[in-house]
Amino acid sequence: MKEQLTILLLFLFTSTFAWSQDQWIKTTTPCDKDLILKTPGRWLKPSENDNKAKITGQERQQIMNRLNTIHQWLYNLYPSLTAVDGVPDYFITDRKFASELKMESGPNGKLQGFPINGIPVVFYQYLGAFCGYRCGRVPNEIVRGAYNASASTNLTIQINGLGFILTGLGWDDYFAEIMRIDGRPIQMLSPIVGKWKGYDVYNSNGIYNPNEMIVLLFHREGMLPYIPVTRKQYLDRNIECQQKTFDKAIKGLEQPEGLQLLMDKKERDEQIKKQQKMRDEMIKYYRDELDAATKAGLLDSPAIISGGITDPGTNLPVFTTQAKGGYMLVTENPAYFRKDLPKYVPQLIVYTLINCESCFVDQSLNPYKLIDENFPIEKLQAMIDK
Repeated sequence: MKEQLTILLLFLFTSTFAWSQDQWIKTTTPCDKDLILKTPGRWLKPSENDNKAKITGQERQQIMNRLNTIHQWLYNLYPSLTAVDGVPDYFITDRKFASELKMESGPNGKLQGFPINGIPVVFYQYLGAFCGYRCGRVPNEIVRGAYNASASTNLTIQINGLGFILTGLGWDDYFAEIMRIDGRPIQMLSPIVGKWKGYDVYNSNGIYNPNEMIVLLFHREGMLPYIPVTRKQYLDRNIECQQKTFDKAIKGLEQPEGLQLLMDKKERDEQIKKQQKMRDEMIKYYRDELDAATKAGLLDSPAIISGGITDPGTNLPVFTTQAKGGYMLVTENPAYFRKDLPKYVPQLIVYTLINCESCFVDQSLNPYKLIDENFPIEKLQAMIDK
């Protein structure tokens, strides 16, 4: 019945439109908002991107079954599109979860990190993008939305990866070497900014705006896929980072090379004193916090910071709360993934719904609210470990 309705709609508009094979729809009358609102949309066939995942044909079919199921849930909400292209995309690849970072000497003697000892999983993703139609290059023309898929309201469901809720830190040299727990790199967890249908909502900018973006994490009950870094762990490592940062800068001034040779000795001596003063103030700042946490019995409390992981500024509190938009420092939990399950089985899922109001000529075309209110997220929770 749905296919028949779509065919009927296309038939009704053939007198008005001459449909092109590609990006453009030629019209017999000048394009305007009213004409766009009468234009049938379309669902594209899912594109399948397999990044050479090392899986068997049977395992791949299990993954495709899950992705097809998710796509059907979304399709059922909006089967007959108007002036919108529905663009589904599947992605599959191998990943390592909770990898340690092995440091080795690279070019010019700098340390570089390489992931080792991670837990092998299959990461896969469903992306459903909704791209609105617009008037084209000339008056009698409409441009299809699929050819600007980067501008869309979209739903992304990532399986077996922490995706949008963790921020990896692209350090090199001694920062990456120091900022590890049992070899695993410290990362920043997006702030939990509110609740939605009983689930925590994450947002990397620390602001709860359900009309803009919703990010949810589905995981095994009673166990988190990440481990909070304690205040003591963070402070000990940060003090070491500060010491090495300033000592390196001071050594560069004491043994100048390159452009620093253009500075006269007096200027270098002044810079050395300035760097030494800044170092002493910064280290005192963190040591004072360490002493305060010790006295208050908070050494084992989670480290939640404002954003700057190594230098928030001595005029700000070292720690804050998630309620104030703080970022909890965490590492991926190596005990989370069950090794008795096939590596493609969903053990954690990140759901991300992003709104793009400007991507549609009229908000009646935007499916954000429809998805927000009706997508069966409880079925995602039910997929865990299944």
